[in-house]
Amino acid sequence: MTVLERNENGALINFSIKDPAVTLVAEGQETPEQAETIKKALGKNIFAQVSGQGRIVSIELDPLMNTLSQSYARAVLALTQFIFPEGPMPRSGQWESREEDPSGRYIAGYALDKDAGNKADGASLRTFVKTKRRYLQAREKPGVGAIEVSTIIVPRGVFTARFNFSEGFLFSLHGAESQDILVNKIKVGHARNAIDLSFVRREAQDETALSSLKNELLARQKIAMPTPLYVKPSMEETRAAIEKNQLGDSTLKSLLAELKAAEAVQDSRYSSTPLFLKYKALIYLHPESCESLGKVLSSAASGSKTMHILAMALSAVAHAEAQAALVSAIRAHSQDKPALYELLPSLGTVEQSTPSAEDALRALAFNSQEPEIASAARLSLGAQARRLAEKSPERAQKIVESFIEKIESLSSPELIRQLLLALGNAGSARALPTIAKFAGSSSPDLRAVAVRALRFVDSSKADELLLRAIVSDRESSVRLEAAYALGFREMTQASYNTQKDVFKRDPDVSLRLAVLKNLWKAHETYPEVKRLVKQSAEKDPSKEVQKAAAEIIAQDQIIKPF
Repeated sequence: MTVLERNENGALINFSIKDPAVTLVAEGQETPEQAETIKKALGKNIFAQVSGQGRIVSIELDPLMNTLSQSYARAVLALTQFIFPEGPMPRSGQWESREEDPSGRYIAGYALDKDAGNKADGASLRTFVKTKRRYLQAREKPGVGAIEVSTIIVPRGVFTARFNFSEGFLFSLHGAESQDILVNKIKVGHARNAIDLSFVRREAQDETALSSLKNELLARQKIAMPTPLYVKPSMEETRAAIEKNQLGDSTLKSLLAELKAAEAVQDSRYSSTPLFLKYKALIYLHPESCESLGKVLSSAASGSKTMHILAMALSAVAHAEAQAALVSAIRAHSQDKPALYELLPSLGTVEQSTPSAEDALRALAFNSQEPEIASAARLSLGAQARRLAEKSPERAQKIVESFIEKIESLSSPELIRQLLLALGNAGSARALPTIAKFAGSSSPDLRAVAVRALRFVDSSKADELLLRAIVSDRESSVRLEAAYALGFREMTQASYNTQKDVFKRDPDVSLRLAVLKNLWKAHETYPEVKRLVKQSAEKDPSKEVQKAAAEIIAQDQIIKPF
């Protein structure tokens, strides 16, 4: 460690590891090429801004270092971090510090070891013990439709440091720690770090060497920003860790054998979930396997475990290779209604469909001679449009426009109904005038479908149409569809007032039950709902409503006192 300069923030220090010996073992096998890459990287200069208390504030790594080498460099530096309190040392000799390392942010506990031998080579030393108490979990609200992933790191171990306070340097630092990494309570990784540093000597760098180091740092700062010890892993890295753990030693060949064996199982208690999770991991980690899986799916029988597991797994991952496999299977089964009923929804629910996936659905939606197949394809295409709206709005709008153009040329109530359902899946404000027209139809069936189609449309006009329908439509089926659609939407004050009034006054029990669910979803925002539900459980004129309200109360008491 070479102190390049002292400043108001502490000191700028150059770390260098002389002739590092690196061995890297991955999945039980030595990887000499990667080890050599890391060795060369760790032999390069690393610059760090270190506070007066010992905190590594930021580091400057060679920008040409790969991600793995950077991770190792951060890990080595993090092990040297020993942070003293900013003010006077507590009389107890104990304190806590919030710190970070490549694994994350954590709370560290420090304690003066009063019983340790404090003499070495004639120097007066003080000994301290550091323990990582717990890692802090990041609390982030997941995006719409995203699954919240909980990551926990469990640390164990102790580090001991001895300082020469009179002369101001670290005399020794040694210790070891282990970490278990849990994702959604599943162990996905284990790490062990150890360090053993001993003071050798102090020497002064000549001005030429110092100037060379400073020039190297200046050149580096022109092309790269300083970074902290902890760089949050991407969602892709986190998911890859989960999928690797799920896949284990399984391969495409072994999983196909497992699938074949599963087809022979007749036990009704058989669960396909474990095999589905393995296939999902295989598809995510090895996109090249999708071509083979597409061929297997293309020849699979409808209703088979093979059809069910592969269609779900490909849809769950849904990268371009997975979608291509689904498209090939759909084309192979283009005349097989039962198979398409399983495959089309799988393609319709992918997060961001490829153009070829969209083309496959369009071909069936507008060209199939089988009405049932065309209807299923339209519903999936509509769902695709809603998912495309944010990142590919032009593609989404073209899908919606094709539905609108088609519906305006039709006279068949059944075909109009199918296209309204497809527009409902799309949830586009562009379709609002068309949907609104049919919401005023003389046909109760078309009004009901049109009202349902408003559930995802982001417009205050859609709210107005739904609230009008739930209050004044003469058909209970239409009012019920309006309640169903409102259950998908954010509760506004106007919606709350209207639905509360409907719950109190409408004689239709099915409608009141649907509205009760909607009101309860908003009970945190509108506390009055709790009193309304309690009253309904005690003395509502409908026994069904009483029972439903009592079940809501019972369920809530499991979570927290009512």
